[in-house]
Amino acid sequence: MNMVIIAKKDFRQAIRSQVLLGLTALFALFTTAGVLVISIIPELAGPEGGLGLSFVYGLVTPATILVPIIGLLVGYKAIAGERESGSLNCLLGLPHTRFDVVLGKVLGRTAVVAVSILIGFAVGSIAIAVISESFSPLLYIGFTAITVFFGMAFVSLGIGLSAAVSSTSRAAWGAFGIFALFQFFWNLIGMVIRYATTGSVLPRPPLSDEYLLFTILNPQNAYTAAMSSLLPPGKSLNAASMMARMAGGELPAYFNGWFAFGVLFFWTVVPLTLGYLRFRRVELV
Repeated sequence: MNMVIIAKKDFRQAIRSQVLLGLTALFALFTTAGVLVISIIPELAGPEGGLGLSFVYGLVTPATILVPIIGLLVGYKAIAGERESGSLNCLLGLPHTRFDVVLGKVLGRTAVVAVSILIGFAVGSIAIAVISESFSPLLYIGFTAITVFFGMAFVSLGIGLSAAVSSTSRAAWGAFGIFALFQFFWNLIGMVIRYATTGSVLPRPPLSDEYLLFTILNPQNAYTAAMSSLLPPGKSLNAASMMARMAGGELPAYFNGWFAFGVLFFWTVVPLTLGYLRFRRVELV
């Protein structure tokens, strides 16, 4: 299939340019350093996890920042960069459709992020296994798989943006805007929703269903909620525990793992589809 050819081309370019090596080293350093810091200062992981779950508490929160940055950086130049340089015309001169290009870029660049996460986290698991006597391989595999899915969502966001704009500068500003929206402005919008539903900008219990729904629609929060679904009964990540307490002790039915996976799927598919529809109509010069 033509999209597989494009994906392989992108993956080989990542190997030659040492992008794959750099990302793998980054994720290995991230997990290993995180585990070492948690072992020295276990309070950073939160009060609920204990040593066996401490790496989850300690690594998920920084991963919500690192993975989106990596995904957007890998994706934002995927199509806009080739369009700007003129190489996209050469690529489309071969028996490749624009759909092949978009999907091939997603597959290739997701593979780069996925392989770097898998290898990097595998290195980190050695440190976890040594430090934690109650290390759970299945939990760690689930954590890694959900992180890959989370990374794919942001790669798709970046490539959807890249397909929709005509230059790398616009793609770069757009990628920055996407990260800023989820990392900073989403909470500000949530404050407006809280004020509209409760008359207060402070998160006082009980939180409204509208505010909780808006919160989990952020892919970073959906990632945390998806991770919480893997934990043993009675355990949850600190953010989810806080939300439950603020909601009056019980979260709505949609604030669960399955809905969280659906949110991540939405951010993987919908922006990419919109970007492709825009890309399909534009004239290339």
